[in-house]
Amino acid sequence: MRQDIAPQADGRLFTPEMKAEIRTTQKQMLDRLVMLFAPTIMAWYYYGSRALWLVCIAVLTALVCEGLGMKILGQRTTLRDLSAVVTGVTLALCLPASSPAWLVILAVAFAILAAKLPFGTARSLLFSPAAAGLAFVTVCLPQYVFTYPALPAAGESAPVYGSSMFTAGVSLTQMLQNSASLGGELANYLDVLVGAHAGPMGTGCIIALLGALVYLLVRRPKQFTTAAGFLAAAALMAVLFPRTTAGRGQSVVMELCGGMLLFAALFLLSEEPLLPKTFYGRLAYGVCGGVFCMLFRIFGTFEEGVMFAVLLTQALTGAFNKLPDAAFRRRLQAHARRKRRSKAGTAQNAEGGLTDA
Repeated sequence: MRQDIAPQADGRLFTPEMKAEIRTTQKQMLDRLVMLFAPTIMAWYYYGSRALWLVCIAVLTALVCEGLGMKILGQRTTLRDLSAVVTGVTLALCLPASSPAWLVILAVAFAILAAKLPFGTARSLLFSPAAAGLAFVTVCLPQYVFTYPALPAAGESAPVYGSSMFTAGVSLTQMLQNSASLGGELANYLDVLVGAHAGPMGTGCIIALLGALVYLLVRRPKQFTTAAGFLAAAALMAVLFPRTTAGRGQSVVMELCGGMLLFAALFLLSEEPLLPKTFYGRLAYGVCGGVFCMLFRIFGTFEEGVMFAVLLTQALTGAFNKLPDAAFRRRLQAHARRKRRSKAGTAQNAEGGLTDA
């Protein structure tokens, strides 16, 4: 047997191309896990051991669903590329810490079985599995997705939704929906930065997410371009159409820091295999996602619609691949025409010189 071909668990062989694809995906997923580490720690800090328990349930569900699904479909196992782990962690952090375990299992199972496996591996997706799973439970069970627990006391865990100990908190997106504001106190803004307010358990700590954004800039500049375009468009929409009466500046802060907007820019919209191929395509892709997100927030039924914005934008990836290329082709054609005219002019001048002589 050739040394560069490794056997799978079922006896089939990994070709060198398959191994290279898995290694590429592993590197991408390891970077994403590094970025997800700080939000996970902050979720544990604010919501106790229940947050870590839900993350573990999500990861285990993703691994089981992908392993069994691949076996049933007769496809090669892709668990070693870590994409299932990333999907599980990402989805869990987008849900409230008070979520019952079955809600997490339902969301992750849909993400893997309906949005990932039918399209093959993590390199051949059409949509973000995490965004699809989140959209599914949002449509079916919005009361569970958008009811956030108040921060528990130090050393305690968040109670499950519906229990006698559960107390609902007020998120920034709920405040925006009611045209409320943070007020002018500095402490309120500091609470927003460190994540000391109700919301999805892994998306509230803005400092941790900004650190992930810097990491993305250094490690994955292509993904950073999309995330930056998304955030810039959302900020502009917040300035033009503020949902709070406290001023446009506070509108920008609350929109960007509230809900899953910043988290989605990093982990849902900017999945590398789903991005357009050119710089301007990726930038326009991100801008379009930011506009869609704000439109869903302003006019949508749910307080948060970023998952629908992500799915809609990803459905248009083919268009973003074409538009920049067409612009470049027109520019090249115009350059070629100028060059031909220049050559023709030079030839005419040369002929005129010979005639004069």
